[in-house]
Amino acid sequence: MKTYLFYDVETSGLNPAFDQILTFAGIRTDLSLNEISRELITIKLRRDIIPSPYAFITHCLTNDELKCGVTEYQAAIQIHRLFNTPGTISLGYNSLGFDDDFLRFLFYRNLLDPYAHQYAKQCSRMDLLPVTTVFKIFCEHVLAWPVLEDGRSSLKLELLSQKNKFTTSGRAHEAMNDVEAVIELARIFSRQKDVWNYALAFFNKTKDALRINAVQKGYRIGKTDFRICLMVSAAFGPKNNYIAPVIHIGESEPYKNQSLWIRLDREGVFEKDEASDLFDLFVIRKRPGDQLIVLPSLDRFQVKVTLKALEVAAANMEKIQAHPDLFFKTIQYHREYKYPMIPEIDPDAALYQSGFFSHLEKKEISLFHSSDDTNKANVCEGFVSGRVKTMARRILLRNFDSLSFVTKTREYSGHLKRLLSQFPEDQIHGYRNDVKYGVVQGMVDLGEIQEKQKELTPLQKEILGWLELYMEKLISSKMKPV
Repeated sequence: MKTYLFYDVETSGLNPAFDQILTFAGIRTDLSLNEISRELITIKLRRDIIPSPYAFITHCLTNDELKCGVTEYQAAIQIHRLFNTPGTISLGYNSLGFDDDFLRFLFYRNLLDPYAHQYAKQCSRMDLLPVTTVFKIFCEHVLAWPVLEDGRSSLKLELLSQKNKFTTSGRAHEAMNDVEAVIELARIFSRQKDVWNYALAFFNKTKDALRINAVQKGYRIGKTDFRICLMVSAAFGPKNNYIAPVIHIGESEPYKNQSLWIRLDREGVFEKDEASDLFDLFVIRKRPGDQLIVLPSLDRFQVKVTLKALEVAAANMEKIQAHPDLFFKTIQYHREYKYPMIPEIDPDAALYQSGFFSHLEKKEISLFHSSDDTNKANVCEGFVSGRVKTMARRILLRNFDSLSFVTKTREYSGHLKRLLSQFPEDQIHGYRNDVKYGVVQGMVDLGEIQEKQKELTPLQKEILGWLELYMEKLISSKMKPV
């Protein structure tokens, strides 16, 4: 039986590879949006996580709440089971842009399949934010839309919930509260069956690809024909009415699931970069069934594009026609582009760089999960795969406080101490060549927020006080292993 799993997470920060899910809320419904069951999971704060004060004054999770949670390993197994229940369609609000990335890395570092919930056992994913964007542009009458003080519209879930008086059980930015709000939103949209079903079909990878391929290549540059389409994305913002004209420039050669697009409504992008001898532009990489919705450039859709965007697009297309050789050289560069390898990437962040688990690794992973907790440490020491052994050791050190073995004083304690360091060479690198949030940045952010004490609630002040003590304790203890 097909079911929806509406979900939301609250996290320790914004980095999916390094930060941690702290609460998970999910409500399973049938396809008519009738509730079947719900889950609320709170997770203990890991010792190798420096909490972001900005995240904590947003979701307002307290130390007392987190101390009562389960370990990350326990939560990962439970959440993975929920998402991989046969026939599950998982969805949230901006879930493909935020929550799903966190889940993928949560599963990966806990040696669980990070992709199965996307395709196996008739499971799939959707996201209500792009659906909301479609309704805002083309079916605006179904909802009361919030307007900010500067006159711009907003798609923030919190404001939509307030404006439409959704009935929820908690405060904004509380995971279960947000899940309930998303279901209320879905119920309103689903009454417009034609628009609802049309929008949901964009998350079917096959249908999404067929829709794009059905658009005729009607724009010629030199001797080559291209598709001119419209792309819908909340990221384009209210100034652009969330819709932009785009040109499809082909497919990525190294990454077969990526189609490449250029926005035509951006000023200043079709200028020659003298250093690279290419057009200075940003290429959008779209995957089938993702957050980016591509529409044919039909009159009934194009009428929603701003006049300014159409004027800029026309000027940019003239620039392309004036410099076809430069255009083809530029798009070939982007077709061949490969993400750079990060030589010092941390194992937690190596999901995309290290690739899928091999057959041997899967066998070792299965043995690790099936072993008794008291024997997991001995089992992992016999693993052949260096990746699996390292990740299994980290699972043990993060989740099993009673265990004591040699790695506790070596590799992982070094990892912890690097979170205190002020030196660039000690930074822990992620897959975007970003760095793991450390205690130095945490104290800087804490100070910035504390300067605005008058704007904080009593609960936020209490949380900041706890975070300050928490980080000071880490510094004074030098993160020695327990």
